[in-house]
Amino acid sequence: MSVEDILGSKAKIKILKVLIDKEELNITAIAREAGVNHKTALRHLEELKKSGMIIERAFGRVRVFRINLSDPRIEALKILFKSLSEKP
Repeated sequence: MSVEDILGSKAKIKILKVLIDKEELNITAIAREAGVNHKTALRHLEELKKSGMIIERAFGRVRVFRINLSDPRIEALKILFKSLSEKP
């Protein structure tokens, strides 16, 4: 997944920020926290899962998504999000 694919979608950025902050949530909680609808959240989560940036676990019918801490792009995003949120 290219930088444009990751940072080109406001919803995807919000989802990544939520998962970086909370580390693990189900789809409904991710959608609520990110302020996007369930279908949009699911679409972006599937793309992020294919890219290896997040990991999915299933507990029966409940799907839980977790940030993949071993992916170096996640650490880069953490640094970027932190630096953008700090006041000069």
